[in-house]
Amino acid sequence: MDVIKTIQVKVAPERAFRVFVDGIGSWWPLHEGFSFGGDNAESIFIEPHYGGRFYERFKDGDEFVVGTVSVYDPPHRIVFSWRSPEWQGPTEVEVRFTPRDNGTLVSLEHRGWDTAGVAEPEREGYDNGWVLVLARYAQAANA
Repeated sequence: MDVIKTIQVKVAPERAFRVFVDGIGSWWPLHEGFSFGGDNAESIFIEPHYGGRFYERFKDGDEFVVGTVSVYDPPHRIVFSWRSPEWQGPTEVEVRFTPRDNGTLVSLEHRGWDTAGVAEPEREGYDNGWVLVLARYAQAANA
């Protein structure tokens, strides 16, 4: 079952997209447990182009590539793979930015759980986790 979340922000799609992609390091709750690096996590990035990496950089300089950008269509949408080291394969995250009511509706779909071999309890963790992640994003976008 796919994880589907939406959130409304009070800014135009261009800004909403920029904050999500270019500003991810300023709002992602990296030090609240949303990191593959744990206490060693330092920062997180999305390289803003097709084929760009979605990755974490650790305090020791090492990097962990979470995924790769497969669609880069500012300010409309971005799609990137997402893979935990324990999974059989990657999942996919698509984020759409749609003008709505003097702001932007941000829609996130995290899919491909079955092919990645992810157990239901872990998928449920992501279902809950995206709520907090998008709340942090909305705070940054609306600031």
